[in-house]
Amino acid sequence: MYAKDDLNSSSGQYADNNSFNWQNIIKTGALAGLNPNDIYTLELWEYNAYLSAYEAKQKQDISNAILTGYYAAYYTNGGKNAKSPNDLIKQIYVPKSSKQSFEDGLKDIERLRELEKNF
Repeated sequence: MYAKDDLNSSSGQYADNNSFNWQNIIKTGALAGLNPNDIYTLELWEYNAYLSAYEAKQKQDISNAILTGYYAAYYTNGGKNAKSPNDLIKQIYVPKSSKQSFEDGLKDIERLRELEKNF
């Protein structure tokens, strides 16, 4: 895929000053538990699949925490004043609208294809 030498250490951006930012890729991967060597060896689809699975796990963990708080409040207060967790959980799973237009997405794909041709 891409080599570590392609990373401009001072700015964290791709060496040819393109908008491809390795620093953000490494940060996002680190939040998901990947180390930099793992990220460099993954294909793009593998990286995206890993991050999607991590996001799903985070949503499930948050939902479980909300339910735990709900049941703790329910049983502590004898069922009084315990607010239903359904609205909070629904907010977690509602898909967020993408701010990127279709045309911008095509431009990004073409830009990444050009970067891959250089290697």
